[in-house]
Amino acid sequence: MNGYEEELTTIQTEKRAWARTVEERFQPLRLPVCLEGPTARGVSVIVASHESVEHLQTCLASLERQTLHPSLVEWVLVFNGPNRQALYDASLSYGKDVTVHRLLEEEANVGVARNRGLETATRQYVTFLDEDDTLSEAYVEKLFERALPDRVVIADIQDRDAEGNPLTSPLHREFLRLAEQDWTYEQMSQLLTLNACKLVPSVYAKRTMYAPHLKSGEDVVYFSTLFATFTPRVELLAPDTEAIYYRQVRDQSVSRQTQSYDFSIKQRLEVIEALNTLLEQADEPTRRLIERKIDAQTSMMSLYYRDEPNERKAIRELATELSYFSYSVLNQHAATRAVIIGDKLEQAGELIATYPDTAIIRVYLLNPFTRAKLKEVVTEDMFRRLTFANVSVSNWSLLPEVCYSVGDVRAAALSTEYVLGTNVRAVRPM
Repeated sequence: MNGYEEELTTIQTEKRAWARTVEERFQPLRLPVCLEGPTARGVSVIVASHESVEHLQTCLASLERQTLHPSLVEWVLVFNGPNRQALYDASLSYGKDVTVHRLLEEEANVGVARNRGLETATRQYVTFLDEDDTLSEAYVEKLFERALPDRVVIADIQDRDAEGNPLTSPLHREFLRLAEQDWTYEQMSQLLTLNACKLVPSVYAKRTMYAPHLKSGEDVVYFSTLFATFTPRVELLAPDTEAIYYRQVRDQSVSRQTQSYDFSIKQRLEVIEALNTLLEQADEPTRRLIERKIDAQTSMMSLYYRDEPNERKAIRELATELSYFSYSVLNQHAATRAVIIGDKLEQAGELIATYPDTAIIRVYLLNPFTRAKLKEVVTEDMFRRLTFANVSVSNWSLLPEVCYSVGDVRAAALSTEYVLGTNVRAVRPM
């Protein structure tokens, strides 16, 4: 072998060795998740329809008036439940200029229907529209203008009654408060987990599933999961953008449901259990978001809990296995007794024990940091019967004899939100 052949052999050997090294040590680079989704430009509008032909017609008419070019829009209509064929037939008069996917689903289940819609969607972004709601004409266009592969865009939301008349809308007020500013997930929690008023990158939406077993609150779990898994950026449109989601508030709406054990306790705990599962792997900023959503579900339990005193102990026991649950929120409307506690906690357990073991007690804390310490000096059962409020008093003399003896909480002017027509007792500062 001459010198040339030897050099060539060495080069080839080194080349093979280098190829092996690359193959063994360097995995192919993955694109960011936000760049792995559908590449067809535009927006998929998913409508899960199961009830009223009239509502569906109004909904689809508002979709037809959208100003975004029809080539950039597709409709994914999922007709589910016993009325599905009538809804399907009614839809045929709409969507002549856009791509329309019409799906039939036998089961009347909004989670199943939305999952079918997500599987079918082919565009870069997804937005959801309930069959009894409508959109302003520029809604989809304005959301799409601000869309990015790693950004969720949120529009204004306004409430209407069944006749289309404006209603006072806490969500609209929340949108105006937050619009055009940067906030944490926790601070935006009311708007983040609504099914309405947002545009979501399909790569996130299609990798998140609705929980079919949930009868209500499925949107809270779905979007909590999405934000906990992918932590996308969030942008709220300017209030004058003219992108508005019009939500019809009806007697059947979740916010107007009649209190019942099934809805107020059983269904709420099912949502809370699903959210607790998310907490096991959540980091900031999603942990506080999820805790806020759990508190909101617990607050929905509190009115039934207040009105059914004979069931309170059993309801409290249902939550004992949860990793996060606020008994203070659960007890907030049921308190009929109150105590005032300063920094000295030696007498606190003894004082609370003087009340009947069924009593729900509001604890006014002069120092909010004593709440965790209080848990160490009272029994677990006692602590689960407490609800907390902070009161700032620079001088105990501002609270007359009510602080040291028996009196009416209204006389102490300790709370403007709750009026307790019972007695207040206090742990006197040492």
